[in-house]
Amino acid sequence: MSERIVDEFLKLVQIDACYGDERAVADVLIGKLKELGFSVTEDDTGSKVGGNAGNVTGILEGTLPGSLFFTSHMDRMPNGYGIKPKFEGSRIVSDGTTILAADDLSGVAAILEGVRRVVEEGLPHPRLEVVFCVGEEPQLRGSKHYDFSQLKSKIGFALDSPGRIGRVINAAPSTSQLYFDVYGKTAHAGNCPELGINALAVAGKILSTINQGRIDPETTSNFGICEAGNCTNKVCDHVHVEGETRSSVHEKMEAYGRYFEEFCQKAVEGTGARVETKVAPQYKCFYIPEESQTIQLVKEVFDSMGIEMKVERGGGAMDINRFNEHGMSCVGLATGYFQNHTNQEYIEVEDLIRSGEMVKQLILHYKEG
Repeated sequence: MSERIVDEFLKLVQIDACYGDERAVADVLIGKLKELGFSVTEDDTGSKVGGNAGNVTGILEGTLPGSLFFTSHMDRMPNGYGIKPKFEGSRIVSDGTTILAADDLSGVAAILEGVRRVVEEGLPHPRLEVVFCVGEEPQLRGSKHYDFSQLKSKIGFALDSPGRIGRVINAAPSTSQLYFDVYGKTAHAGNCPELGINALAVAGKILSTINQGRIDPETTSNFGICEAGNCTNKVCDHVHVEGETRSSVHEKMEAYGRYFEEFCQKAVEGTGARVETKVAPQYKCFYIPEESQTIQLVKEVFDSMGIEMKVERGGGAMDINRFNEHGMSCVGLATGYFQNHTNQEYIEVEDLIRSGEMVKQLILHYKEG
């Protein structure tokens, strides 16, 4: 069984995909869920986000009371085509030219393996709800369009967190995307630059003076995209900038958005330029207390497996930001991967193997109420 989850993981990461192009992965997972006896549906999210696949939901009715939810995402970062996984000591790595896509196909493999063990062994279980989402990497776009009414579970788990097995993410931030466009006035840069208004200089003033980075212990902001001019012989008349703000306190995220808009307007005063701003909230933060049924179930399982539990707040979001917003109590569980989104991504083989058993034990230890 331990070799089976490793083999399945290796095959999954070699299926070419990224966000917006999850079709091949979705087809494989639909087949695997049906083989396990799940009733499977795929929604039309792909058409709503410019992709070629939708969120996949599998429902396996139970022989025990209650319902339990698991989720992972099918997409990966764009540098995940042509992955060639290999073993390197205790780890699985790529060949260094791509990511590994352990984020999040290790979570997919763990869910499949855990459920497969329960089904093959004929063990009694509650209703099992499995959701494999598309478009998680670009601001949880796939789960934004999910129909949450089809689920009955009150508690659940996202196998979508870096770190050694035993790490539990019980909080994740709210996030807003930030946009501003500076409009100046073009002119020939050599003949009459004084007739122009350099939008790039004005944008630089905003970026160099706005409060960004670590705002307070719960809140951050960052501006990472700047698009401007296409030649050096004319004064730049338009600049587009994109950023984000995150906070584990939703009201602080909202407050930074208001500050951002007010600051940009004040910064352009006297420059002759004008600025347009946009704040686009993406998803809300969540916090699941350690005394909750969700985390107590995890603790019971880790105790039985001899794993030390480590509960931490996360700095990034997961699809369960949206599931928690719709009344569930979900936490993130680590599956042993590190340095995700980079070509140095790796996963500890021992943790990958144990993550399948973790899912099985969560199913067996769950009790309604």
